[in-house]
Amino acid sequence: MRNFLAFAFVFAISFGGVTLSATRPVSASGDEQAVLQADKALLQAIGKTDKTAVDRLLDPDFTWIDSSGKSQNRAQLLQNFSAPANADVDPEVRVYGRSAVVRANRGRVQVLRIWAKRSAGWQVVLYQEVTLAVKSEPASTGGSGSEDCENPCRSIPYQPETQSEKDAIVSWQGVMKAMANNDKDAYVPLIADEFTATDTHHDRPLNKTDRIAQINKQKQTGDKPVPSALISARMFDFGETVMMIAREQRPAAKPYFNTRMWVKRDARWQMLFSFNTRIE
Repeated sequence: MRNFLAFAFVFAISFGGVTLSATRPVSASGDEQAVLQADKALLQAIGKTDKTAVDRLLDPDFTWIDSSGKSQNRAQLLQNFSAPANADVDPEVRVYGRSAVVRANRGRVQVLRIWAKRSAGWQVVLYQEVTLAVKSEPASTGGSGSEDCENPCRSIPYQPETQSEKDAIVSWQGVMKAMANNDKDAYVPLIADEFTATDTHHDRPLNKTDRIAQINKQKQTGDKPVPSALISARMFDFGETVMMIAREQRPAAKPYFNTRMWVKRDARWQMLFSFNTRIE
């Protein structure tokens, strides 16, 4: 990310747009540093069992999900700290306006931390772990497309509150329909270029190219996946992005937590990631 920002700065100078273009990378880099500092402070405070320091860094709606799918809210975590996985891994950060995505991955253990810029500074909204499968599990197939996908393709047991949340849900349902129908052309514009899908059903994270290849292969074989039904959800509107923490159910399988985030680009909400932890 830093290399990209440096390149953008040089590019702006080369074409004469120094004042306006140069200020954007500096601002973004400043936010990245602030998030990384807050992230480091959080891990250190948890390691020292410093409840006062941790309390300042937790968002009121904070959620902790470990790799077994155990979920804790803010009050529960402050009463009984859990040890964060990959705490010694140098994290990667991407800032999207007033939210930031922090990842600390090593081997099969993948860690996601979502931060939001509040009036009190950067606060963590979500901590989530995923342990990747040793061998990828087959997808649930045998559907007939979106025709048999009532939930989530057409209706869900959740009512979004803001317009951005409503639009993100529409975008998500578009993705679910596209996957149920193996429709690559409908899928592509709804997915961000940096998209990754990380879950306990696969042995590695999948990127956008991987997903497109998966859709194309299923179209050739005639297999149609059966989208998981939504059981419950919580949504967060950060302005430039929207996040949903969902509890979902695969057919004849254990339920899981799936966190997704969308970003608005070119008047279209695109999915940034899907992060899936099975509830054991």
